[in-house]
Amino acid sequence: MRIAAIDVGSNSIHLVVVETDGTGGHRVLAREKAMVRLARGEAKSGRIGGEAFNAGLEALAKMRGIIESFECETVMACGTAALRNASNAGDFIQGAAKLGILIRLISGEEEARLIHQAVSHAIPFPDEPVVLVDIGGGSTELTWVCLGDIQASISIPWGLQRLADAAATADLPTAKDLKSVNAIIRKALKKARKGLPKNLPKARLVLGTSGTLEDLGRGSSGAYIFTAAQLRLFRQKLWRTNAKGRVDKLGVDPKRAEVLHVGASWASGLLEWVGANEVRVLPVGLREGMIWEALKHGGVAIPPLSERRRASVEQLAARLDPDPGHSLHVQRLADQLFVALSPHFDLGDPEREWLAYAARLHDVGFSISEKGHHKHGAYLIRNAGLQGFWPEEIEILSQVVRHHRGKAPDALKHEAFHQLEPWHRNVVEKLSALLRAADALDRRRRQAVRGIRAENGGEQLQLVLEAAGELKAELEALEEKGKLLFRMLEVPVEIRVETGSPKD
Repeated sequence: MRIAAIDVGSNSIHLVVVETDGTGGHRVLAREKAMVRLARGEAKSGRIGGEAFNAGLEALAKMRGIIESFECETVMACGTAALRNASNAGDFIQGAAKLGILIRLISGEEEARLIHQAVSHAIPFPDEPVVLVDIGGGSTELTWVCLGDIQASISIPWGLQRLADAAATADLPTAKDLKSVNAIIRKALKKARKGLPKNLPKARLVLGTSGTLEDLGRGSSGAYIFTAAQLRLFRQKLWRTNAKGRVDKLGVDPKRAEVLHVGASWASGLLEWVGANEVRVLPVGLREGMIWEALKHGGVAIPPLSERRRASVEQLAARLDPDPGHSLHVQRLADQLFVALSPHFDLGDPEREWLAYAARLHDVGFSISEKGHHKHGAYLIRNAGLQGFWPEEIEILSQVVRHHRGKAPDALKHEAFHQLEPWHRNVVEKLSALLRAADALDRRRRQAVRGIRAENGGEQLQLVLEAAGELKAELEALEEKGKLLFRMLEVPVEIRVETGSPKD
């Protein structure tokens, strides 16, 4: 079997083609890379620029030709931060689909999980604690590993291109530029710290999996291993030189020359933040993780059998849901909340599907008892034999339903939640927050809230509820059940109600 994996990243698009031998072994048949910088300028415009848009589709067309030449049975393509955040990402995805490349958006958590999978198959983890770091164009993923066990994982919505766009340094950077970049980095890391356990082990070594760290290693030490001290010296040279000088004097790739000084500051900040003094860059990344994920499940693409999954959920709901009108409406509201808040939660297509399934099944526990129906629902989902789902997906659905009411998920208090991998705990917390809010907005089960959208209110987020009549009960329920959502958003939220005539 031949499998192709395409990583549509914020800086580069990567392709790897492998052939499996049916016994777990495989060999690489082809690799291709195109640096198109989809995220360039996106932080300010919110869009993929025209030049990058066209270059990206041209790269995918070339990769499609390579895939066809090898007659691959399985083809996977995942999009990351640039496509999660760009307002015209849908147009790019449609353009790719016309070329025969179906791009699936993945969250930062899923990106971290797949990168960990790639690294774990590339090298044996050292006995000492390590941190996996992948610096992309639009986000950075970190995973703490101790004795092979995952301690924590986080996706920070800042990458090389986004930082460079936000800082907008001069060609020959000034002291003011450096101060501005450092301020952004301090703020980003301070915010990221809030989502991590307080007792993480100190890691001397970082395992890096990105082109940015590869370029920094080449400039710092001329190798794939470099120290924090070597990086600091190279960072000083980058900041004291303009883009042309970085190419001519420092040997920087011309496509990174305009931004690598910002990347050096970001990497230095990350090393100091995690307490590491050495980096080892590995020649693997998201695409290799995608390959291993497919091999783990018999070589099939991710996710499998979408129609079978949907039918299985509907069959369970048809047997056990006492009020399908309510559940279907909550499903619609949850999806609208997902779309409205996606820039804040940085989630992807798999999470959107999980939320839809969990919303459809969130009340099946009523078939056992109204009291504790969220716990009963979690049990039913875990034991219903839903078809087409991986076991870890079943547990995610179960946990989202379990925590759609009652106390917020807490790894210290809820054992089943604690047993999830860190990246899946992050996802469950986000999805249960969205489901709680959606359920509150149909408090009286009258479908009085007909639609939800978000509007930029400057320093705050405005959630606009399109209503058919008054919403006193729904707003009171949202005030209570929305606490987890509002806390996770970390920006002030204003609720505005627009009342109109009921829709058909």
